[in-house]
Amino acid sequence: MSIDDLVLELRQSTGTTEEKEQAKKVLPVLENRHWLLVTLVLMNSLAVETLPLILNNIMSEFLAVIVSVILIFLFGEILPQAVFTGPSQIKIAASVSGLTIVIFTLYECSF
Repeated sequence: MSIDDLVLELRQSTGTTEEKEQAKKVLPVLENRHWLLVTLVLMNSLAVETLPLILNNIMSEFLAVIVSVILIFLFGEILPQAVFTGPSQIKIAASVSGLTIVIFTLYECSF
C-alpha cells in the first residue's frame, strides 16, 4: 500500500522491460486501495484466528496461544515490514498481484 502511483507510472514509461512488466501488474491492484486494504485485513484475521486452532491440535492450549503469538509477530509483522519495504518492494508486489486480484474477485462475487 505504500507504493506511490507516480513511481509506478514512471517505471512503466521509463523503466527497464522487467520494471515495466512489474509496474503493469501492480498498478491495477493499487487502483482499488480499499479492496487491497480489505484483502490484507481479512487474510491477516484469517491467519491470526486459524493458527491457534491448528496448533491446539498439536500442543496444549496455553502453548498453542504462546507459539501462535510469537509466529504471527515474527512472520506477520516483523519480517514483512523488513522485506516488503525494501528496494525489491515492487518486484514482490508484482509477484503476488495475481493472487490479490483473485481474492478481489472472490470478494466482489460475494457482495
